Amino acid sequence: MPLYQYQCSCGLRFEANAKMADYAETKSCPDCGGDAERKMPENVMSVFNQDVSGPIPQNTGVASLDAHIDRVIGKSAEQGRKAHVVRVDAKKQILRENPEATGYDITKTPEGEFTLMSKEERNARETALSVNNQAMKVIQQERAKTSR
Repeated sequence: MPLYQYQCSCGLRFEANAKMADYAETKSCPDCGGDAERKMPENVMSVFNQDVSGPIPQNTGVASLDAHIDRVIGKSAEQGRKAHVVRVDAKKQILRENPEATGYDITKTPEGEFTLMSKEERNARETALSVNNQAMKVIQQERAKTSR
């Protein structure tokens, strides 16, 4: 049974359980014994069942848990942003030190650091990209033929 608030004419406000169907009935005041009418509570809180779907966490209805999840997500986003800024700054520094280079000349080493590709590495990369582009064109042409 839900818990409702009641207000008596003597000034006492109290809570009591009552059936939802008995919304119009009064309750006996525990102080003076008079009839007290049901009042709308000042703070209304409820938990709703939600469909959990999508890539983001849904509210659980438990404020402390939701706040914790939000802090964890926020901390993760902050750390990711800082790591991104560090990577971009490292790449910018390489480009400042090598004005003839472009962003296409930068590669990542197995140790996770950024460096410039040698001319041979750059040529190999361009060749690989060219072969990949030609293969993709052939695949698209074959798909177009079979879809007709």
